[in-house]
Amino acid sequence: MRTFKGYLTEYAPTSTSDIIFVGSPDAVENAQTLMIPIASSMFKRIFPDTIRTTVFHALGAENLEGLKKIEGKKKSISAFFKMLASEMESGIASDGGVVAELDGDIIVSSQTDINTAVDNTGRRWAPMDYLMISELKSPQMKSVFKDLDKLIVSLIAKHTSLNKKTPYVYWAKMKSEITDNKKLSLLIKDYYDGIETVFKKHKTIIGKALYGYATTNKLTDQAWDEQVVNNIKIKKIHILTDEVDLDDLHDMYPKGLVNSGFPDVKFWDDSSALQTYIAGITRK
Repeated sequence: MRTFKGYLTEYAPTSTSDIIFVGSPDAVENAQTLMIPIASSMFKRIFPDTIRTTVFHALGAENLEGLKKIEGKKKSISAFFKMLASEMESGIASDGGVVAELDGDIIVSSQTDINTAVDNTGRRWAPMDYLMISELKSPQMKSVFKDLDKLIVSLIAKHTSLNKKTPYVYWAKMKSEITDNKKLSLLIKDYYDGIETVFKKHKTIIGKALYGYATTNKLTDQAWDEQVVNNIKIKKIHILTDEVDLDDLHDMYPKGLVNSGFPDVKFWDDSSALQTYIAGITRK
């Protein structure tokens, strides 16, 4: 899981086409490594019931204002039900020391890091095998991957004259093969629609993989889990006093956080105590 460094990006964003055809950070080599758009609108059409719950988001003090700006919006962030104290202190992809307690709509729920990437439109993506990690060994997943293979073969056949016998070799070449931006956009749209069709066909096993963790005991043996959420509402800001320069915080918010639009704030001198507090909230 990576927090939005600089408010809304996890690392330097790349183009949608590069993510789809090349992959990020690893190459697309088969159905398991296809990049899947974490699109709330698509998932909402397939799974209309919203899971809204309390999650937590680690960030640096300098990112608080950016977090406040996306309250109630479709922009998604990575959050967690569980994170070790040491990770809250240091942060994942940005400075740590601050943990925001939020209510949010779950888009994807996983017991582990799902290796998300962000494209230059702000959309988040994740490799299929990371999204499906809890159900990868399920016999039903073979049918899902088979249908994804068929999707890639059909898209290559529809949009190019490339050899379909080794589809993933040629899938990586699609961007260089299709130089017309309009035609490339049509291919990307067909890819989106095809992913939605496959997910809808296999919605039972896909739904179990995407939401099973959030609806069970939320226990993981990993250092942190990952919950992709949007439509957030900030409930409380937790400050680890050993990790945050309180003088700098005062300079950023001379009136204090509560008088600057944040609903509540709590200071902690023990990150382990904060970890215990979080466990008590998310296990309810």
